[in-house]
Amino acid sequence: MDIKIDTFRLLIVIILGISTLLIILYKSIFIIPIMISILLFIQYHDKLTTILKGKGQNSSYVIENGVFYNKYIANSVLIVDDIQLNYRDYDDAYLRSQILSFHKILDIAKNVNIIMKREHIDKNNYIESLLQRIQSLRVIVESDPSNEKAKRKLQLMQNIVSKIESGETPFKYEMYIIIPSKDKENALATANTIKQGLESLGIKSRLASSYEIRKLIDSFFEVGINSNKIIFPTQIPYLTPISIEKKPKYDLIENGILLGKELDTNNLIFWNINKSINNHVLVIGPTGSGKTEFLIWLSILLNLFYNSTIILFDVKGDIKSRFLKYRIPFNLINPLLCKLGLLEETEIPKTIRLLQIERIIFNSFRLNKLQSSVFYTYLNRLLDNTIFKNTVKWKELEKYINEINDIQLRYYLNKLVNILSSLDDIELPVISSKIDENEINIVDLTIIKDEEIKRLIIYSILYEIYNKLSLDRIYDKTKLFIVLDEAWTILKSESEDYPIVADLIKRGRGHGISIIMATQNLEDLGGLANVYLENIGLAVFMNNGDKKFWQEIRRFVTIDESLISGNLIFLNKGEALVRFLGDPRPLLVRLINLSGNSF
Repeated sequence: MDIKIDTFRLLIVIILGISTLLIILYKSIFIIPIMISILLFIQYHDKLTTILKGKGQNSSYVIENGVFYNKYIANSVLIVDDIQLNYRDYDDAYLRSQILSFHKILDIAKNVNIIMKREHIDKNNYIESLLQRIQSLRVIVESDPSNEKAKRKLQLMQNIVSKIESGETPFKYEMYIIIPSKDKENALATANTIKQGLESLGIKSRLASSYEIRKLIDSFFEVGINSNKIIFPTQIPYLTPISIEKKPKYDLIENGILLGKELDTNNLIFWNINKSINNHVLVIGPTGSGKTEFLIWLSILLNLFYNSTIILFDVKGDIKSRFLKYRIPFNLINPLLCKLGLLEETEIPKTIRLLQIERIIFNSFRLNKLQSSVFYTYLNRLLDNTIFKNTVKWKELEKYINEINDIQLRYYLNKLVNILSSLDDIELPVISSKIDENEINIVDLTIIKDEEIKRLIIYSILYEIYNKLSLDRIYDKTKLFIVLDEAWTILKSESEDYPIVADLIKRGRGHGISIIMATQNLEDLGGLANVYLENIGLAVFMNNGDKKFWQEIRRFVTIDESLISGNLIFLNKGEALVRFLGDPRPLLVRLINLSGNSF
């Protein structure tokens, strides 16, 4: 081979020498085109050879982003970027239905081709590069033992090396879906339709760029597809679209508030509230599962790391006793030493404030719509006829209510007025003014025995906080966390027509407010369960031996029957299934308590 190349080069040199000599001797300019032709042949002889051999077929296509076509046919190209779910997430029946759906989506177009390009890599070179990275990470960890990110990367690299040493061969892959059509416009339209269908199955795809399409066409001949996606054979099940085992996005779980350790890998799991779609939290689990300990842990870290104001409503006395036990400083608020401040003059327009008060009374005392409307009407008359708004008292509402002909309605509304007057027509500071900013505040509701009064106090504080923060600018970060332990005490009574907590869940983030709720069952969320779960940034489902409970949870997280039967119904105290908003792939986590140890 080398002898032939040297002979060829020698021949070229001789030809050039003879040509140069002829120019000098005869001064003929006709030899110059011959020289240029020879030089071009030398420069491009490889490509000319390829064309002569018939390997330049891609030149017959027009290649654009998402499509390549000629006057006879057009082909759009999708590249699969991410398959969110794993075949292990499904039972057999559901997996079969997923695969059937996958092929039905592809049948939107005829003769769709799927190209899975797999290329083995040099195992020794790959291990060598991994070992170099491991060595660098070890240096980092030794110099900074608190660097949890480096520790997790180190463990990941070591696990990969172990997989390879146990016999798995890493390889590169890339997956193309080629969709033929009669013209460019139809090809692109069909590709977008298939793309949307795949997204419904958790398969994220995109139109290929013109460069990627050119690589694809070339790959049919000599040039392989380049890819840096390195996986192992056991991660791709045979002939199914559901492939690589996934975890939530690393930017959600690698920094922020420490939640605990993953059960399978013992990796530390964090909640990065700065990357979270929403900063509301829901904790569901039976009595004794560790809900209250987890709420206290979250509250302390949120206050320490983000200098946030924390307000905990203590219904059973557990929260206050634990803070005293752990000697954590807090501001205790006794609601009996304050007034509600519902009729205090504020910057909130009267119409809005009246609607807020109506919602508070409606949900606290479970009024019907007639009772609520009558109450609203007379309260509106009272405020309209009061000259000095800051002196209005609930007791003054009685003279208007006494005009009601319906004796039963009049009696009931007068009862409400007496309750409100006893809590609000008093010379005490407004309860919201007792909240210390950037501190942990505990509202002690254990001294209140009536559930209606508890709800009245909670709802009043919620609206006071919302009103105060809504007058300020829109917040980019959460400034205040409201913690509702045993949230069923207010959620079950909340009307779908006049919601308060659900409204704050939807609107609070824009004003720097986050709601952290804990309750025992999904049923405790009432008719607004979907609103809560669809807007919760972090959901924590704690141990529950009831299979029905986990079957209901499946509406909001991706878990299969085997995980329920083999793991979830056997979770210990402090162990939980954790889900982040926007990602259906949950993690099994052993939560950390206040002492920094597992439960």
